[in-house]
Amino acid sequence: MELHEWSLALILGAVQGLSEFLPISSSAHLIVFSWFLSGKPLPLALNIAMHMGTLASLVIFFWRQWWSMAQALKDRLLSGRRSFEVDKLLPALIIGSLPAAILGILGKSAIETYFHHPQAVILPLIVGGLLLWYSDKTAREAGSLEQLTLKKSWIIGLAQALALIPGLSRSGITITAGRYVGFDRAAAARFSFLLGTPAMVGAALLESREILEHISEPLFYGGMISSCVVGCLAIKFFLAFIQRYGFFAFALYRLALASLLFFISL
Repeated sequence: MELHEWSLALILGAVQGLSEFLPISSSAHLIVFSWFLSGKPLPLALNIAMHMGTLASLVIFFWRQWWSMAQALKDRLLSGRRSFEVDKLLPALIIGSLPAAILGILGKSAIETYFHHPQAVILPLIVGGLLLWYSDKTAREAGSLEQLTLKKSWIIGLAQALALIPGLSRSGITITAGRYVGFDRAAAARFSFLLGTPAMVGAALLESREILEHISEPLFYGGMISSCVVGCLAIKFFLAFIQRYGFFAFALYRLALASLLFFISL
């Protein structure tokens, strides 16, 4: 692989890892980068690799939560022991994953076709940013994940399905919904990240044939490693940042990016 291809893989992998977990829309940023590359779509191997990398960063960062869930499930099956992980969190993740799974199977390709242009992400960037800021500013309750219910998870899951529209941001719209149903900032963000894991696993399964076809390419590993490392750092930064400062800075960034895209596209 040539040097410029390595550079492309590392840079775009970092962009994916950063923008996937900050509520600024990874799809919007990748569309913009693709547009700057003379409108050429990103190499399929790189696109798949970057999403595999962000999936890996979620598994790595939250491995204790997933391990605890697995242990609790084993205890429930063997001894009937009840727990938050099995009786609330796991069913909530299943219910919350259904809307995005259904819409993703039925309409993902059509959505990507209509929205794969910088002009198309301007409005979603603005709307998503304003909703994120407003839901945080007006949130009256500040519950932890212990207050999780199937109804709340379904609402957040519906929001995650909307994130198939480039520019809305999966993390942004699900955190917005989390604040709306009464979670505090940390709980809304953590549930958003946990809910994103099944969605990314499902997407990886749908792309399994393409993954096998490109798994031997150096470009694949460059993009995956870059997005994974930056993704882990982004999650850690984000969880600490929002506890102290909230979401206003991210909403402001989204508005600034939308304004820039608007003037560029004139």
